[in-house]
Amino acid sequence: MDNAPAFHPLDYVSVLRRRMWWFLVPVVLALAIGTALVMWLPREYQSRATLSVSLPTVSQSLVADNESNGEERRRAITQVLLSPVLLQRVVREEGLDKGQSAAAATENIKSRVDVQVPPADPSLPPGSIDRFFILYRDSTPEQTQRLTNRFADVFVDESSKKREVRAEETSAFIAAQLKASQDRLNDLEARLRRSKESFMGSLPEQTNANVAMVTGLQQQLETTTNAIRGEQDRLSIVERQIDTMKSGAATVDAPGPGLPESASAAATRVTQLERELASAQAQYTDKHPEVIRLRGDLAQARRAAAVEASRPEEERTATLRVDPAYRALLSDREQSRLRIRELQRQEGQIRTQIGQYRMRVDSAPRVEQQIATLQREYELEKGQYAQLTTRLRSAEMTETLERSRGGEQFTVLAHAPLPDAPSSPNTQRVMLMALVLGIGLGGGLALGREYLDRSIHDARALEELDLPVLGEIPHIVHA
Repeated sequence: MDNAPAFHPLDYVSVLRRRMWWFLVPVVLALAIGTALVMWLPREYQSRATLSVSLPTVSQSLVADNESNGEERRRAITQVLLSPVLLQRVVREEGLDKGQSAAAATENIKSRVDVQVPPADPSLPPGSIDRFFILYRDSTPEQTQRLTNRFADVFVDESSKKREVRAEETSAFIAAQLKASQDRLNDLEARLRRSKESFMGSLPEQTNANVAMVTGLQQQLETTTNAIRGEQDRLSIVERQIDTMKSGAATVDAPGPGLPESASAAATRVTQLERELASAQAQYTDKHPEVIRLRGDLAQARRAAAVEASRPEEERTATLRVDPAYRALLSDREQSRLRIRELQRQEGQIRTQIGQYRMRVDSAPRVEQQIATLQREYELEKGQYAQLTTRLRSAEMTETLERSRGGEQFTVLAHAPLPDAPSSPNTQRVMLMALVLGIGLGGGLALGREYLDRSIHDARALEELDLPVLGEIPHIVHA
């Protein structure tokens, strides 16, 4: 059986009555400590100036603005407000560096200033704000008001200068980048031009033209080969005619000096019959009556010419030298030989050209691979150059707008008022925290002391122990 006393809700009143001092002393001590903190903690006053943001006087599309929301705008404004140039200017104009170093004074006021941006107006474009606050905290109301207004005035002046200087520096930076990009582009263009000149004729874009040239040259080669073959056949015929005339059976158009009429007629007859037979064979078959007749006549004429060929060699040679037909055949043979040599030279040139163009076609993939890397670098640099050109134009336009005050401008909408009460410490908050702490500590001590007390204070505690109560003596108050 558990002998621990069980608490009734009315017991808490009894506990509070018995342990009153355990409860009241911590509460009083906590309130005393809170009062001391309120009295002895350094006073800090806060004031704020309201600045308005005027929208650009030109189209929003012409004003470069990278901020996308109020938090980023607050961060950008804070960076300007806490910039060393602005802080040093405030320290210098307010004379805060007289009793301490400029660096220490700058760090001191830097930790006391802040920017507050109210919720964005839904009617404004996204990322735009129409006003914001500059907050400053200091130990005296007058200095707080004065420095807050000084921060607001200096911020308006410096932000305008900073935006203009930033626009100028941006333009100068992009111009330098554009110049460097142009130099790289010119260098790559010169290297690409030299590379293409070294591979002229084998470039990938010339492959179709090279293939067409190979096809055309092959046709020319075939034509030239046929022409050589025809000239060689003609030369063979002429040489056979010359050999025939040397042997005494050749044809002559007219009898030469000293040549008997019968010999001239026999030779002329053989030549005529050969021509007629060749013409007939081209039109008829070998069994045609006309072909058979011409063959018989040609055989008789050759026999007659053979009789004439039995004459001495010296007579026949002397006769041929003065024969115009023989001399014409010699001239034809020489012309045929010249034409054959010329056609053979042309054939060699055509074959050489075909080999060159085929080499160009075969080397096109290798050339393309060699030029591809340089071409990619050139195209990438060309695209970067175009982007930098666009950015430079935008930066120059932004610079012009900043100089003419056509962009976003800041103005002091309301100067900081003189604070009438300190912002720190907060008396109500400190006293409330002290009271809550004292109540909690006092209640805990009172309950703890009661829990550790094992004495019996009333008859109900005895009844819970199953002990009979014979009587109860009330509490005797000493007079």
